[in-house]
Amino acid sequence: MARYKLTAGMVKAAKGPLGDGGGLWLMPRGDKRYWVFIFQRHGRRREMGLGPLNDVTLAEARDKADEVRKLLHGGKDPFKDASFRVSDRRVPLFGDYADDYIKDHAATWRGAKTKIGWQSSLEVHAKGLRKLPVDEIRRADIVRVLKPIWHEKVETAKKTLERVAAVLDLAIDMELRPGPNPARFDAKAREKALGTQATAGNRESMPYAELPAFFAKIPDTVTGRALRLLTLCGNRTAEARFADWSEIDLTTKVWTIPADRMKEPREHRIPLTGAAVVALGEPGAGLVFKGTRRDRPVGEDTLLKLLKKIGGKGTVHGLRTTFRTWTQDHGYPDELAEPALAHDKRTKVHRTYARSDVLERRREMMQAWADFCTGEK
Repeated sequence: MARYKLTAGMVKAAKGPLGDGGGLWLMPRGDKRYWVFIFQRHGRRREMGLGPLNDVTLAEARDKADEVRKLLHGGKDPFKDASFRVSDRRVPLFGDYADDYIKDHAATWRGAKTKIGWQSSLEVHAKGLRKLPVDEIRRADIVRVLKPIWHEKVETAKKTLERVAAVLDLAIDMELRPGPNPARFDAKAREKALGTQATAGNRESMPYAELPAFFAKIPDTVTGRALRLLTLCGNRTAEARFADWSEIDLTTKVWTIPADRMKEPREHRIPLTGAAVVALGEPGAGLVFKGTRRDRPVGEDTLLKLLKKIGGKGTVHGLRTTFRTWTQDHGYPDELAEPALAHDKRTKVHRTYARSDVLERRREMMQAWADFCTGEK
């Protein structure tokens, strides 16, 4: 019989890992604690989750551990034995497990933007998985949550799939579910289940001739102002959504996006036209475009829905292509147009000696673009 070492008081006060003897451990994960049974089988160390402390008492955890020991002594694999039911092990729901994953890994990520991106993927886009136990998720469930965004929001869908896969990888490592990971399937299988995604080079975008009429329909709402700003400034969607008043200098009319918010880790300066300043709205603090949850920005879905609602073609990201096509047809050189999109196609040697971001030269181009969008020219 296992020798019990823990008391209810010790469990209640526990901050780090605690062993009860005989392989039963209480392990912290984020701000939650879980019962884990650790054992050796065929020379391999294995861990079986017995449920979170909030759901499983010390006495119940000991009972579960005893059941596992009996199976092991009988030469059986507790992960495969039908008598030890999954429901008895209180496998965590995907939503709870995903939240814990974010808490455990957030400190290693580049900034708050990354954390919010993970939260958006796992709380919003993978919402249909959140109430499923991690061991019951199948490929059909993954396909079901991805279908609505697979073609409309290519990068969002890819990131959601990658992040769901990462959470399920951990669940497999912790032996809360068997492998293989249902979120990790090859390109051929993805195409068969979800269809072919458009690549960055062939995504539909709005012809620039249609832009002034589209721009005039954008409502004066928080979402509308965000859509106006990213259209006027040539931003990536996340750059505009996460705009912060600390980045805006209304005196010099320059918006400086820090490196940790950019796709490429380098600072990006944008000359603000009068129309862009109007799109920013009343000066304040924190996020410029706050969503319904005050600590979160306006949603990516919300921007796309607005674009479609007022008759826009393509995607929000496609507005960058619209701007770039306009610059080409109106004679603006690559040395101005590419920096406006935060692209840098210079060689390493060229970047070493030519360090200017041609901000003031870009200002004239961005003013001409703003005049075109607003119908002033």
